Amino acid sequence: MNRIEELGLFTEDLEQYQVIKDNFESLSSEDGQTAYELAKMCMIQSDRWNEIAFNAAKYGKEYSISKTDLYNWAYHRYRILMTIHEFCRVVYRQCNEDLRNGFRNEI
Repeated sequence: MNRIEELGLFTEDLEQYQVIKDNFESLSSEDGQTAYELAKMCMIQSDRWNEIAFNAAKYGKEYSISKTDLYNWAYHRYRILMTIHEFCRVVYRQCNEDLRNGFRNEI
């Protein structure tokens, strides 16, 4: 746990981030609907973490934290969320293609 988390900053954002990570860990490659919902959640949360990184100087002054540390901390979460988002898009697309191909083969 780093100083930012010790101060109790961004607790709601961290909780939502953890929920996304937990859902991602349990995602199966056949669950297109969950992948779609998770991709949407990731986009919303990545925007929030990007905003935190963007305002690192302001938050750094407000909470007496290094701007660079806060920026790197928030940007790391932003990149993880974008990576999860991209992976979920691939799973969703593959599930849709499998579904369409399955119907074509049955006709």
